[in-house]
Amino acid sequence: MDLVLGIIATLLILEMTRRILGWILPAIAVITILYAYLGPHLPAAFAHRGFGTDYIIETLYMSTSGIWGTVTGVSATIIAGFLIFGAILFYTGGGEVFVDLAKAIAGRSYGGPAKVSCISSALFGTISGSAVANVVVDGIFNIPLMKKLGYKPEFAGAVEATASTGGQLMPPVMGAGAFIMAEFLGLPYVDVAIAAAIPALLYYLGLFSSVHFAARKLNLERLPKEVIPSLKNTLPKSACLFVPVTLLIYLMMSGHDPTTSVLWATGVSVALFLAQARSFAVLKERAWNIVLALETGGKSIVLIACLCACAQIVIGMVNLSGLGIKMSEMVLSLSMGMKSLALFFTMIVCLILGMGLPTTAAYVLAASVAGPALIKLGVIPMAAQLFVFYFAILSAITPPVCAATYAAVAIARSNFWKTGWLGLRMGLAGFMAPFLFVVCPSLLFVGSPPEILWNSLVSALGVMAMAGAVMGYFGDRNRWFESVLLAVGALLLLKPGLITDLIGLGMVSAIYILQKRRHAVAANALPVSAAEGA
Repeated sequence: MDLVLGIIATLLILEMTRRILGWILPAIAVITILYAYLGPHLPAAFAHRGFGTDYIIETLYMSTSGIWGTVTGVSATIIAGFLIFGAILFYTGGGEVFVDLAKAIAGRSYGGPAKVSCISSALFGTISGSAVANVVVDGIFNIPLMKKLGYKPEFAGAVEATASTGGQLMPPVMGAGAFIMAEFLGLPYVDVAIAAAIPALLYYLGLFSSVHFAARKLNLERLPKEVIPSLKNTLPKSACLFVPVTLLIYLMMSGHDPTTSVLWATGVSVALFLAQARSFAVLKERAWNIVLALETGGKSIVLIACLCACAQIVIGMVNLSGLGIKMSEMVLSLSMGMKSLALFFTMIVCLILGMGLPTTAAYVLAASVAGPALIKLGVIPMAAQLFVFYFAILSAITPPVCAATYAAVAIARSNFWKTGWLGLRMGLAGFMAPFLFVVCPSLLFVGSPPEILWNSLVSALGVMAMAGAVMGYFGDRNRWFESVLLAVGALLLLKPGLITDLIGLGMVSAIYILQKRRHAVAANALPVSAAEGA
């Protein structure tokens, strides 16, 4: 009977996942089951002794190594609470507040609409945990606004996709994958959120800089004054949003477990929302919003639950058959013991595994296959797990299979390839950040305060310089050799070491001063020539 029930449960999970998420993850799960069963018949490099049907089902259904493992357990406890919390925040006006705050903060600057997209996506991404959901929610407002002000559809779509993807990197919530990472590391979730803070800020600094430089280069419009809300009027509306989030952070920092913390934060959010109702009709409408939020949260829990259960099948079979060890040995063999090559191969593995998969599934698969190889090469566990986590997320904007870009293209009605490659350029800082914190753990708050501060500032300047090199503008339009020198200077700044930092700082500063002088001369020449013409 246990064998029959185990087979039925496994088939139900595979079919449920196929219906909700598509065929990719169930197909990977089936392949790993077949791999465990057909071990003796495989090529020597992948062969193992093989396991019978009884033992495979027993592992999947009767042990904590299979369906009922860590990932499923986290989805049923911690993740479920945060999904409900995110839905409550959105339905109590969080989405509108995010956009209004972003407009008030960045609307008047160059590339204002695109910067609004960056800020609102970063804010909303901290609670949504999904790049595609972030694109859909924010993109409906931001992409048409950018297009209306003269931004090309490809530019608008690329900004939204890249900004929305980075939302999962931004503490305090960081999506479901971060909670699973905390379980893998055996650390409090707060430690993961703190370690991820500087790399997440570097990601958005790179994107923000790319948007600013592109706006200056293309003379893109700012937001009209009439659509920019007053910060004074916006802040009072944010109580239902920031009071619960602040309480959540405080409780977790105080040592409370995430489940208790998010329960209190959710209760406070609901109480504040209902308490602000001025009439029975408004109270009734707000109560219905809470019901809708719970419905949305419940649907999200179903999605995450089947995803985690199916991913746990893969983890169980990978551990049972030793595939994770074999993949780690393969990465180590190909890299010949060189950390840089191992990081590159691990990046490729993570991007491939993440194609078409939600972040949580992509991270779990990549962590079980590629993570151990980095740890064997001496990378600290936190850096190794975050490295895998970042590239599992960034697969959402990496062509040819990039779910976040697909969603943005559908809204912007833009060319897919142009949008995809432009988004990749804008998100270059995101691809650099994982390499940075592996070679420079001080970016994960490992080390003395002066060391952390210096490396953070130097890395920030390096990310901005690289954005200028990629977008073709820094203090003025780049000449080809200036872009090359900017890129070299950025790489020197990003490489740990005082000498390389000083050389890079000198190169980047010299180019900026030279370009600003050239820009000033050109600007002064325009009025003179206009006067002569008159």
